[in-house]
Amino acid sequence: MKRAELHVHSTYSDGLDRVERIVDEAVRLGIDAISITDHDTVEGSMAALDYVRDEHLDIEIIPGAEVSTSDGHLLVYYIERDIDRGMSLMETIGEVRKQNGICAVSHPFQIERSGAFRIELIKHADALEVFNAKYVVGIFNRISERIADKYRMAKIAGSDAHTANEVGYGLTLYTGNLKEAIAERKTEYSGRKMPLSRQIGYSLKKKFIRQF
Repeated sequence: MKRAELHVHSTYSDGLDRVERIVDEAVRLGIDAISITDHDTVEGSMAALDYVRDEHLDIEIIPGAEVSTSDGHLLVYYIERDIDRGMSLMETIGEVRKQNGICAVSHPFQIERSGAFRIELIKHADALEVFNAKYVVGIFNRISERIADKYRMAKIAGSDAHTANEVGYGLTLYTGNLKEAIAERKTEYSGRKMPLSRQIGYSLKKKFIRQF
């Protein structure tokens, strides 16, 4: 099966590494597709598309972003224009579909990380991020998988990477075309918990950078 990394942040939002370094790491790991999902902007994805095209790299770039809705964060894919932040989850889903895109609720139920938690809204997305690599005990991942099963939603995973060395901890598995696999609910996933040392390392680096 092919492997996709669908939740990564770069210097275009709150990530610490440029898209070039992130893409190079994904190529090194043998990942087939990656989406740079910076907060409320597709600029990182567009830069990644240009880089892969210019360097003739063997990896698919899926344009995307993580949109801040009034109901929580929403991962959006296959879009080429920014979607306004602050709209409701349902309004945002509508805007995604106007661009013929698809969407997934990121880290559901994790309120402290702006995860959507209202099931009556969540169920209208195409997919749920049922595995997010930055967990403590994993209960929200398990709850998310049960919700995805109940409402027949596609299951995806994400590393929620903010540095290049965090790429690859949560991967979505599929055959053929990823967009079709999500639409047809034929995705699988694999993942492993991101070491706490890496998560703390990112926080310390970010704090250090802000001081200068």
